[in-house]
Amino acid sequence: MQKNFSYPTRASSRASGRETALHGAGHYGHSLPVSNRTLVFLKEALHEDIGRGDITSNLLIPPHAKGTARVIAKEKGIFCGERLVTELFRIADPKVRLEFRVRNGQSLRRNQAVFKMHGNIRSILKVERTMVNFIGHLSGIATKTRQFVKKVKKYPVLILDTRKTTPLWRELEKVAVQVGGGCNHRQGLDEFIFIKENHRIHGELPKLRWHAGQFEMEVRSLAELWEAIQLKAQVILLDNFTPKEAKRAVEIVRKEAPGILLEASGGITLENVRKYAAAGVDTISVGSLTHSVKAVDFSLLID
Repeated sequence: MQKNFSYPTRASSRASGRETALHGAGHYGHSLPVSNRTLVFLKEALHEDIGRGDITSNLLIPPHAKGTARVIAKEKGIFCGERLVTELFRIADPKVRLEFRVRNGQSLRRNQAVFKMHGNIRSILKVERTMVNFIGHLSGIATKTRQFVKKVKKYPVLILDTRKTTPLWRELEKVAVQVGGGCNHRQGLDEFIFIKENHRIHGELPKLRWHAGQFEMEVRSLAELWEAIQLKAQVILLDNFTPKEAKRAVEIVRKEAPGILLEASGGITLENVRKYAAAGVDTISVGSLTHSVKAVDFSLLID
């Protein structure tokens, strides 16, 4: 069954998009998806590293040894992973007590203690590498997203992710975008109708008239823009338009069909994102938020 069209709404003012992003979705404590698929994924990730057991710790560390460890941020960034850490220890050893000093969406300082773990040392060391790998990648996404959000904070525009995510990481990566202050585009192909370039050659576009106002359409030229307006798309994606071309498209749509949302995508960088925001689009989708992000460096130390 087709899901409801859930594309983000237009920001109503210069402040609203940013406030919603930083204090709504990006608010610390944002819940991690805990679907069965995600839980299985976390269990498999732990099993990948632990295998038949941590033979080094089992040899050297007494089974009942207890103590404290801390995770240190080795560089600046935005933290993401509070709930994920909790779930990993819930799987591996729920008796380990966690003490967070930094919450989801908050800034990291270099050499800052992000959180502490109190409990069985063997359990902490079993979780260490998997946990640090997860929070490093997710914090990298949150950090990059926050950079984009700050660049356009003066404009009523929302920063979106795309489906250019790591296979099986999508739920986690899209939460990291929200923690960074961004919003999510569709989760998957079953979310809503989105006509892209590769649907045109064999696609029967007149069928879209039966779905008026319930689909998004990618356009690569002003001619295709007019076509999408005539088909009554709810959202039109301006694919690889220059900022100047995007501004012209905005002028046309605001005059001819002001209810349509406009999304800019393709070649968006931190250097040019403000120009697209100034062009007047409602949303800007950025694939690099997830597909080529630099992880934040963390380390775990036993006290």
